[in-house]
Amino acid sequence: MVDISNLFGTAVQFANQAGLYALLSIIPLIIIYLLRPRPLKIKIPSLMFLMDIERKKRLNIFRKFLKDPLFLIQLLVLTLVSLAVAAPFIMANEEAGGGHTVIILDASASMQADGKFEKAVEQADKFLSSRNTLILAENKQVMVMKEAPSSSARDALKKLKAKATSADLSSAILLGRRLLPEGGRIVVLSDFASWSGDDPMVAKELAQANGISVDFVTISGRTDNIGIIDGWSEGGDYKLIIRNFNKEPADIKIDVTTDGTNILSSPLSLRGQSNEYFTISNLNPGTTKISINANDALSVDNDAYVIIPKSVERNLLYITDNPKSPSLVALGLVPYTKIEIAGTKGAPSFSGKSIVFVSSPLSPEAAKSLSDYVKGGGNAVVIASPGLADMDMLPVELGPVSNKTSLNILQANRMTEGISLDKVDVKKHFKATLKGGAVALVEGGDKSVMLAFWRFGRGTVIYSGLAEPQGGNIYDPLNENVWNDFHALPEYPLFWKQTMELISGSLDMSEYNAKTGQSIKLPSRQTIKTPGDSVTTDTLLLDEVGIYELPNKDVAVNLYDEKESNLAGSSGAASGTPAAGSEVQSGGIQIVRAPKYLDIYLIIAAMFLVFLELYYLRWRGEL
Repeated sequence: MVDISNLFGTAVQFANQAGLYALLSIIPLIIIYLLRPRPLKIKIPSLMFLMDIERKKRLNIFRKFLKDPLFLIQLLVLTLVSLAVAAPFIMANEEAGGGHTVIILDASASMQADGKFEKAVEQADKFLSSRNTLILAENKQVMVMKEAPSSSARDALKKLKAKATSADLSSAILLGRRLLPEGGRIVVLSDFASWSGDDPMVAKELAQANGISVDFVTISGRTDNIGIIDGWSEGGDYKLIIRNFNKEPADIKIDVTTDGTNILSSPLSLRGQSNEYFTISNLNPGTTKISINANDALSVDNDAYVIIPKSVERNLLYITDNPKSPSLVALGLVPYTKIEIAGTKGAPSFSGKSIVFVSSPLSPEAAKSLSDYVKGGGNAVVIASPGLADMDMLPVELGPVSNKTSLNILQANRMTEGISLDKVDVKKHFKATLKGGAVALVEGGDKSVMLAFWRFGRGTVIYSGLAEPQGGNIYDPLNENVWNDFHALPEYPLFWKQTMELISGSLDMSEYNAKTGQSIKLPSRQTIKTPGDSVTTDTLLLDEVGIYELPNKDVAVNLYDEKESNLAGSSGAASGTPAAGSEVQSGGIQIVRAPKYLDIYLIIAAMFLVFLELYYLRWRGEL
């Protein structure tokens, strides 16, 4: 760049010195106008005046030359175009990066503590420029607005809230980097207590390598906290881990309500900086809220929600003459199972029962009633027992009683998964053969069907040839009423649990309970009621703690994130935070001295003069 301020003023400079040679084009223009013959209209009264006129023409030629408007216009056009080629500019103050600022707000759960997110919003207002992009850093990035004026960005900032996820600050910075291809400024406002993804310091260095200014602004607040950091179902119980992040011990109270009814209130003593386990036994189906009354900086981890759908409840009818039957005891261990016991005399009622178990011979009337129940869509499990007679609903034809045999699994199935049937000592069994349309799962070494099922009417019938032990000591190997030792296997209760799940389906708690940060893909755009508001979307981001009301079910969402609950930050997180506050800026718009080029204005002026020249020629009648 060449400074010729002595010619064109103290502020004007030229980036293209060679372009100034274009000013020499003025010389040919002057020569053309000097040599160009111009007609002169005069009145000659006599020849004596000819010599006088010629003399006056020579005296006034330059005066007339300068008074020609067309020449002046063309001279100005050439001058302006020549100067434009030389790229004139002046040094002026302007916002860094063209005035484009990307504001990244940490919207993680820890930013809810002690009003830190509100403090971040106040700080962000100081960094607004002429163009602003707002990004909420959650575990997935949320772009609030792009290249908006400061007034719009200021209004949007007031409406933002911290969520209940972790924050992927690195991905947010890299997104900001992609939005600033020509440089600019990124401002990250966070407590830097924890993050997911890569270290944000690495992302900062990558952005700075692209000529982007990156500022980290640390938002501080209280760090005292006691929170629920994990929870899971185990059988019919729900287990929690509660952590005291403070150095001092604390006494808290736990309240548990199911469908609005308090079912448990219990004190709990917590040692400093330690975990305590807490178990809620026999949690009933419904929506349960678990709360701790810790008076701390972060409240979002003081509550947990659990949904156990009502459909998980199983109502069983068990028909037997032996109320101490091992299978009956095993079924009683299955969570959310209600069992009604009925004898073999008379015809029991099957109304409202999901499965009927039979381990004793039935009367003809009871067998007929059970057959009608299954045909109508019910489910039955018939366990072999001495005296059991053939029934039309059985998937096998019962033969005579046979002696010792081994067991072989014919095909993998849900009922026998993880069950060591090869270790079962079978002393007696029915010599049963498979009916057409039935499926055999286990057979004896003598080809007797020992486990089979089929569809009967609209229902399902399962036959087990492993008879229940009868009378006396059921673990006595000399007891003749004990046909096998299946009930002595440690996997025995698991077999009956898996049998029930095969019939009525297993409960997948993950369908109704989730952690923040997960997403649910909806079949179409739908309006979903969230814990704090309503959203219309086809991909639902679970970023709040509480109950989400979906069209076909409710979903309980919990934080369960120890790093977010640890407001003091882990040592790994602390190592990546701004050192000694060196990255923290005071805010404000960054002003830099940058060249402001004037060539576009010169070109516009030249174009205007060209149009003026054409108009002038038309006015003179030459066009």
